[in-house]
Amino acid sequence: MKAIAAMSLNRVIGRGNAIPWHLPEDFRWFKRATMGQIVIMGRKTFMSLGKPLPGRKNYVLTHHPQKLLEDPDFAPFLIGAKVGSAAHPRKQPVQFVLPGPPGTELYLARGLDSLRRASLLDAAWLAGGATLYTQFLPECSDLYLSVVNREVEGDAFFPMFEELFEPDYSVELKSDDFEVRHYRRLPQTTA
Repeated sequence: MKAIAAMSLNRVIGRGNAIPWHLPEDFRWFKRATMGQIVIMGRKTFMSLGKPLPGRKNYVLTHHPQKLLEDPDFAPFLIGAKVGSAAHPRKQPVQFVLPGPPGTELYLARGLDSLRRASLLDAAWLAGGATLYTQFLPECSDLYLSVVNREVEGDAFFPMFEELFEPDYSVELKSDDFEVRHYRRLPQTTA
């Protein structure tokens, strides 16, 4: 699994369940990197997007999928949805294939275990929010981090990652407003 994120110089990734900047070039980079792939996100991140990411398999991790299904804010996403087969038959995650661009799929799961058993993590992108980054960043092989060249106020922060990853020293994209840095997971050492 690879992680993809954007943070300000003071590690802010969100404010009021929204991204506190508007950088279309960074959004295009995110879209290019994740198109046709599996994107894993938490419920708050998914709800902040307003819809599933087109052309991707969207996995929303939530401890209470039934509550999410009954949430009136979530109901519009399910209009016209068709129930599909589960990613792993034992855990029965909820899956919906939504109308829209080819390849747009929405899955609800309680955790990464069903994705791991279905061998989906190697091709997946971890896309937030703060709780998922804190919990699952140690399982990621790579980190693609857009560093926004400003400090902003916020209430969601990117966790410390510097002890887990080393810079690749390649910059995937650079502009006056941000740059996308690539980090690789440090080799695990045994004591």
